[in-house]
Amino acid sequence: MENELEPQILVRYKSSSAQLGFTIMLALAPFWLLWIPWVSSWVFTAIYRDLLNGHVEPALIVLLVFFLGLLLTSLATVFVCRQNRFLVSGAGIDFPLRCLLELSWRLHRPWSDLSSIEFVGPDKKHSNNPTAMIFKFVNDVLPLELAAFTKDDLQKLLMAVEAYRPNLSIEPPLPKLNLGISAASALPGSGPGTSFTKIWEDDLANRFGSTVFVPLEPGDKLQNGTLQVVGQIAFGGLSAIYLVKRKSGDLCVIKEAVIPSSADEASREKAMEMFAREAQLLMTLKHPRIARVLDNFVENTRHYLLLEHIEGRDLRRFVKEHGAQKEEMVLRWAREALEVVLHLHELQPPIVHRDLTPDNLVLEKDGSVTLIDFGAANEFLGTATGTLVGKQSYIPPEQFRGKAVPQSDLYSLGATLHFLLTGHDPEPLSQSHPRELQPSVSQECDSFVAKLTEMDLSERFATAADALQECKKLLSGRKNGASVRLVDDVAQKS
Repeated sequence: MENELEPQILVRYKSSSAQLGFTIMLALAPFWLLWIPWVSSWVFTAIYRDLLNGHVEPALIVLLVFFLGLLLTSLATVFVCRQNRFLVSGAGIDFPLRCLLELSWRLHRPWSDLSSIEFVGPDKKHSNNPTAMIFKFVNDVLPLELAAFTKDDLQKLLMAVEAYRPNLSIEPPLPKLNLGISAASALPGSGPGTSFTKIWEDDLANRFGSTVFVPLEPGDKLQNGTLQVVGQIAFGGLSAIYLVKRKSGDLCVIKEAVIPSSADEASREKAMEMFAREAQLLMTLKHPRIARVLDNFVENTRHYLLLEHIEGRDLRRFVKEHGAQKEEMVLRWAREALEVVLHLHELQPPIVHRDLTPDNLVLEKDGSVTLIDFGAANEFLGTATGTLVGKQSYIPPEQFRGKAVPQSDLYSLGATLHFLLTGHDPEPLSQSHPRELQPSVSQECDSFVAKLTEMDLSERFATAADALQECKKLLSGRKNGASVRLVDDVAQKS
């Protein structure tokens, strides 16, 4: 049970050899996908006819086995070439099938098997401008092309190495390498005081100011041992999110909020006061599509929210796996999200979520979405100056200036709809037009998203109620039967 719940990272790896192999098999598809099955059916018919006559030519059986073997081999080749990702967790790395021979038929390798990593150039010698990295395991060596990773995926892999295999021998030392990612300065050999969180610290320092803390590890306990950390789910803004298990065995989520190390004592006390006030407010929320806040507590100067665990996948992950979604389904999700936002905005005082992104909308098994992660939410006070939180592509201009208003959630929702319709994050601080990337999006839907993401507040929908009314209008003319089938299809995928 513990292993099944451990966080896992998918790292894409598209090597040139696999891409070449897939291209060749695609070019040969008329041969192995059409001609071989046709010939095999002809041979099978001949064998069947001979069986009826009481005598089968052995040559025909050999021929049939040969062609069927050729077909299976072709299908297996395509499958192997399309295996393009590693699965990384605390237990080790699961490599794709194409690595079978290099790893002596052992695709899962625990971290303890990894003895060193070497970065080499085209001449296979150590290089500060490497083209490949070599994972050296006990008795096995696995070369990996750097160009086969995206920068984000390479960074995730190196982060995992730092987290699960500290003090690993890496040559040349990472600070000397030109990898084109910020991860290099945060890994072993980059100097004293570096840690797994350095990448996060650098990113936050560039955008929002320093937020240095060491995250909890699987097995750590809180609240006198009543909560045990299963693993980290995510990190972002001013907090980390963990999956935890109660003594009863129930799963919950905790969000850990920290105060910047640069804050003075008065600011710290004020922040803790606001955290507590926010938690008490959120615990009063009751809505079927809002993850419940169960408790809040402070431990080791850190503030924690204990939240209901919602089973399902967030919409970012769902879109990454299944691609851009159909307009009608996106509008249905928009309606559900707007109903939640309207509920929050109509409270007295109103609540501005301020972090409404695809990551914070979870798709449940019935095809509906639930809003989670209120760590960025604050009670809306007309004279208050908010802090800058959220993801760049989803933050409205007024929030960048430190002043979030209820309409800020509408901008974030519009940016989220752009992602769901196109599969791409929108340009930060801009009006979104998903139709420019996805021509199948209707002009009406494109205009709806554009009005949600107007830069000028006076041009944006004035309230969530106005946006919800427009969303319902867009959905009203659609066929009910097709709508039900669409929801069923999404529910099956989720």
